[in-house]
Amino acid sequence: MSYFRLLTFFMILSPVLFGSQQLVVVISSDMNATSGIMTRYESDISCYKAVSKSIPVILGRNGLGWDHGREPLKREGDGRSPAGVFDITATFGEDPKANSTLPYWYADDTLICIDDVNDTQYNTMGRLDPANPPKNFELMRRNDAVYRNGAVIDYNGERVSGRGSCIFFHLNHPNNRPTAGCTAMDEQPLLELIRWFDPNKKPKLLQIPRSECERYEKEFVGIECK
Repeated sequence: MSYFRLLTFFMILSPVLFGSQQLVVVISSDMNATSGIMTRYESDISCYKAVSKSIPVILGRNGLGWDHGREPLKREGDGRSPAGVFDITATFGEDPKANSTLPYWYADDTLICIDDVNDTQYNTMGRLDPANPPKNFELMRRNDAVYRNGAVIDYNGERVSGRGSCIFFHLNHPNNRPTAGCTAMDEQPLLELIRWFDPNKKPKLLQIPRSECERYEKEFVGIECK
């Protein structure tokens, strides 16, 4: 068998080997639900297999918003967590020591995420320059400590103005209220999630309402979201 035929054969047999080998699946009951269930999966030769129990997560105060193509479309300040498939690109925390093997942002008093839709650095993290601060930004060391540990969900990686910014996995608020657009959970499962991430396995998030399960069960063979 030629090299190209062999490559095609394995891509058909095992598409997961040519994409993410770690998949975080979050399923909500519908687009307006403010909570969901999260399960972690890893791929073997031909499909994904669950490697964790399902745990509850908290979503945006107005549910989910699609990353592209249809309404409700996620927008800046809409209180919706993004629906779709996204890379998980980094982690952050208040400990100077990294909390995972992904790239790590130390959340000291200077770490910010820019949410000004008119800023050229919209939807990026960086260090605050007191002499030239952005018009609008979010401090990553918060008084409520919900960013004590977290991970960056690469939503709106092209930084399209007004489409939403600064989307993370983070700790639940003390009263478990819905988020502004992130995905939150208790501390123990969040730490387990962060430590599990492996940059060589290209971790991704699949976050959808249950009505989309049939479509994505075909794309990500082995996941269960009923």
